[in-house]
Amino acid sequence: MLTFIELCAGTAAVSLRLHHPRARPPVSRMGAKTGYADTILRVLGLRPGQRADRYVWCEPDPGVRLLLETCRDEELAIRTANVIRGWQNEEPEALWYRLSNLANHPSRVEEIAAQTILAQWAFRRGEPLSGFNRGVQTGRAWNARQIETAERVKATTGLPAVIRTDARNLEIEVFGHTVVFIDPPYENTTGYIHDFPRSEWLPLVRAWKASGATVCISEAEPIPELVVDGWHAVEITGERKGQKRTFSKQQAEWLTLSHPPKWRPSVQQGLFAC
Repeated sequence: MLTFIELCAGTAAVSLRLHHPRARPPVSRMGAKTGYADTILRVLGLRPGQRADRYVWCEPDPGVRLLLETCRDEELAIRTANVIRGWQNEEPEALWYRLSNLANHPSRVEEIAAQTILAQWAFRRGEPLSGFNRGVQTGRAWNARQIETAERVKATTGLPAVIRTDARNLEIEVFGHTVVFIDPPYENTTGYIHDFPRSEWLPLVRAWKASGATVCISEAEPIPELVVDGWHAVEITGERKGQKRTFSKQQAEWLTLSHPPKWRPSVQQGLFAC
């Protein structure tokens, strides 16, 4: 039995890729591990599409938790996609502000659909509070993207997932092969809405390891407090697929693992390395 846990789930990009080899989150989000998901799984000895018997996602953002609901409820995903398709001919900016100013959506389905649009078309992807991205294309391009968003909502659903709010309150239990992945806020990087400092998550990942889980941390550097204790560091910076980061100065990507990696990316040596 494989249990896959994401302690800072966001859009659960790594879980979705584990469940289906071509899966992507319903919407893009700044900092999501979509471009690194295949590599992360390979380092852990897992493969895209392998599937877990159980997923656990911890995410403090209520809007993101709503989006995650469609990943485990097929009927909800289909109904949400239909609502999004129904908005495809509306003027983008007017629609975005109408949805953001609507205090009480008439139904849970429309609330989730609204959160999807607000996240997809925010200036900082996945963060509606950053405002509307006035650079989005209109007309046919907008309509096509709306249809694409709706289809993505329906594409990956039915995952046997449990959704929780705070990783610090999650009971530490290990069932069979348990893998814990955490993508915490990067050290010395601003812009995170929900704070989860290293001083708080370090004891947590140590506790998960002590319980018998395989733990993997994604950060912009190896975690020195863990490496000195015998944890393993793997750089995966060059393995990113898709668009490069644009909003972050942090370009390096490292995994720090509680157990030896099952695979390491090859490292190209310099011309005069010999």
